Amino acid sequence: MKAVKLYGYATSPFVRKTGCFLHYKGIEFTHIPVDPTKPNETIGFTGRTQVPVLEVDGEWRLESSAHAHWLDELFPEAPLCPPQHRAKINEIDAWISDSFLLSIFRYPIDGPDTLQFRYRGWRLAALLSAHTPLPEEVRHQWPNALRKAPFIRAMAEQMDLTESISDMQMRIAMELVAHIGEGPFLGGFAKPTMLDLAVFPQLVWSYMFGLEEQLSAAAHPAIKAWLQRVSEYLPPNPTLVSDKMLVNSLQSGLR
Repeated sequence: MKAVKLYGYATSPFVRKTGCFLHYKGIEFTHIPVDPTKPNETIGFTGRTQVPVLEVDGEWRLESSAHAHWLDELFPEAPLCPPQHRAKINEIDAWISDSFLLSIFRYPIDGPDTLQFRYRGWRLAALLSAHTPLPEEVRHQWPNALRKAPFIRAMAEQMDLTESISDMQMRIAMELVAHIGEGPFLGGFAKPTMLDLAVFPQLVWSYMFGLEEQLSAAAHPAIKAWLQRVSEYLPPNPTLVSDKMLVNSLQSGLR
């Protein structure tokens, strides 16, 4: 049996994405949390601070989408990117990487500095601290630290910040619905692929861990039905955040 390790912050959408690849394939793996204030202690061997890092029998790779293709090479069962669909999967994956996942970082970039924003930052710090305990001062400063983080600023350079946050959110939702189409899964495929597993955990984890009161994505019937279908292929907690931090079950949000 191959030794599989996934290094990364449990709050990273890219780490959640690779985690769901592993869950879907039924691969046993060890999640090794990375302390964002001391990344060299765990991923210093890469010479970088980027997560996720996927390691299999001592060999490692960066980039979550590349992880899907590498896992298909090593573990062909339950393919994440079937060769006959690669062109279409690559096209939609580009939208996921360049638009959908980027949109997750929009609010920290130029969203209003409200109590809600600060609560979300503090909650994120608490979720991180459940795995790699952070000093109280760091947790307190987390909302402001998010705005100044180099990776957040790097994301900002890739976005059209003239589009309002509300317009961006509506556009992304409608584009997702278009990619679901007739379904049952993204791209019209009969089974989940890396596409579904990249998007799914991002839509459910905020509700599951108390960052939103309702599963907002489930407000759209087509997205809710798709979420229900994908959830059948994943564990009840498909994220990497500790079960002890759960606030709501995924099932309750999909009723």
